[in-house]
Amino acid sequence: MKKGLLLLIVVLVFSSMVLAADTNLALGKEYVFNIESDPTYPDNGSMLTDGVRANAAYYRNAAYFGHLRQDYRIVVIDLEAVYKIDKVLCHFLNQQDVGIGRPEIVGLSLSEDGRRWRSVDYVELWEDEKPKTGTYQQTFELRGGGMKARYVAVKFDTAVWVFIDEFEVFGDPSTKEESTAKVDVYDIDFEEIDFEF
Repeated sequence: MKKGLLLLIVVLVFSSMVLAADTNLALGKEYVFNIESDPTYPDNGSMLTDGVRANAAYYRNAAYFGHLRQDYRIVVIDLEAVYKIDKVLCHFLNQQDVGIGRPEIVGLSLSEDGRRWRSVDYVELWEDEKPKTGTYQQTFELRGGGMKARYVAVKFDTAVWVFIDEFEVFGDPSTKEESTAKVDVYDIDFEEIDFEF
């Protein structure tokens, strides 16, 4: 009887740990891009973190917004408190028949105070790793390594149209620490953010 109760307690504790670690900390949080989305396919200011995923790989889906060429894009999400970051998922559309390509490289940098940044991961897809044709949704997974951060910065290339539906920041909410940072997300200096590319 005691062994059964002990096993049940272990299972419940482990289950709660797994569920806590899978929490999207970015849900509903503010963010800012270094270059705003294209007015043809605009971001309403909350689409990146609203929790709404496109249910189909089609650019006219209302969950997508678009960026067109120019330079790399950098987005900074303010989690409003400091957490240990496990991973960041970035969801893009590839629909080459209408000129939309997913990025070839995506990088992650983290900061507790919005001024000192640390590049922690990047993913680069090589030419032989990408389909030559087709429409699909591409998810990039960037590892946070349990590093503490309030501000999460993601950088990606925009050689053509790039369509996004959601960025998710996963971590354990029980690691929350109040932030002493005084930097508003709209005052972030993009030039100070460190990336490996």
